[in-house]
Amino acid sequence: MNRFAESGGGIDRENGLPEEIRNSREKILAYSGMPSDQAHLFTAYLEQYKRIEGDYRADKEIRRLKNVITEMFFEVYSLVAKKVLQENNSGRLYKMFLQYGFMDEELAGKENTLTLYEMVEQIQPEGKCAVYNGLTWLEKIMNREKEPSVNDFGLDYQDVFREKKKRGELSDKDKASYDEDLDGRMAHEIGSMFKIGQRLCCGRLSDFFPIFHQGMVIGDLSKSLVTPQKIENSINQILQVDFSALHRETVYSNPEKKIRQELIMQSVWPDIILLPVFGTQGVMWQSLTGKLMNSPGRFLFPIFSSANLDDLMIDTVAKFRWELSRSLSAYSLSDYQEGSLVGDYSSYIQFYKKNRDLSSEAKEKLKVQIEKKRNNTAEIFASDYFTWVRYESKGMLRLNKVARQILFKHCPFSQPIRNSLEKQPLFSQFIRQYENIIARQARLLEARYSKLRRSGIELDLELKDNLLYYQS
Repeated sequence: MNRFAESGGGIDRENGLPEEIRNSREKILAYSGMPSDQAHLFTAYLEQYKRIEGDYRADKEIRRLKNVITEMFFEVYSLVAKKVLQENNSGRLYKMFLQYGFMDEELAGKENTLTLYEMVEQIQPEGKCAVYNGLTWLEKIMNREKEPSVNDFGLDYQDVFREKKKRGELSDKDKASYDEDLDGRMAHEIGSMFKIGQRLCCGRLSDFFPIFHQGMVIGDLSKSLVTPQKIENSINQILQVDFSALHRETVYSNPEKKIRQELIMQSVWPDIILLPVFGTQGVMWQSLTGKLMNSPGRFLFPIFSSANLDDLMIDTVAKFRWELSRSLSAYSLSDYQEGSLVGDYSSYIQFYKKNRDLSSEAKEKLKVQIEKKRNNTAEIFASDYFTWVRYESKGMLRLNKVARQILFKHCPFSQPIRNSLEKQPLFSQFIRQYENIIARQARLLEARYSKLRRSGIELDLELKDNLLYYQS
């Protein structure tokens, strides 16, 4: 019999696995309620996969089994998630399955299984950033606290209703039941964001397998766990350099205080979902939720990673900045609003050959970069943004003059970094221009807000934060 420590559920590793997680696959399948013939088929496929895994002569058969098992896995995942949430089941085994993709102790290995068993009960402290695992995120979806994510066509749950209405599959009278359809909401989320997101977070699509197994573990499993604290630390490191990374211009109004419309810079932290996979990539899944300009974006990360999380976060924030610029513009890619990040960078890449501010050497270097990124402007920007945060912020010059100017315009450094770089000739002009602009805006706001105060209107937090933004 295994002994459990009263503090945190420590386990006696010498006596094997706790009873709760022995024969885990059978218990999970039984709990899911999957029809017995399907459950037997799933078991047969998985046993066949285990027998030939690693045999390169059976590579084609392994790929086929992976695809079949993956499809069935997500069916089981959906059934278990729905039942756990409905019953408020706190069993560790089901948490291990939903949070980590654990399903088979033989595949996972004894030590990894015990580590997962211990970790699943550890309560992570909450911070400024909203971080969810697979189970807690689906709970938000099922409780209608969060709307389902966009699918691979960029359509959210309400967009899908409108598309079905256009095709005559649904009508306005079906709207209420569609919104209340918890099964439909779960199916949308798991069938799109989870299925695709886990593959993307894995890094190499050919390596993806949804069930946790010891072959995917690199190094110490417990140290590979991506925690809310690690996520928040990584975001804060970026904000120390690019202080406006999570800001966007929104419209603020307060009719009660007779404030009709005020354009403000507002900081909106993203929702972070840690998907049950061991991987090496972060994913910027969507820049907004629905159509509201002040709604949070959604970032996906693997719940286990051997990669540098700070590097993954920089790349993800870069893609967030790019997509947010697109979302806030009412124009197509070829006609973006003049002065936007996407507009300026697209023009820079499109017309670089005629740009007199670029030397022949800079043009040749940019040509190689464009070819390497397959003419994908978003990827070129992400690469330059990484250089901006990692090197240029420290005074290590790696970018050309034009790229540096665009990045300083749209991703300005924080005040301490500006102070450290102001004497460098290649930065001093940009710093002076930027600080003149924000100082002028701060003076205008101070005058505007002083007038509001004199009329007896107390400034809301949003307006105070807006002034602080321009004083930064």
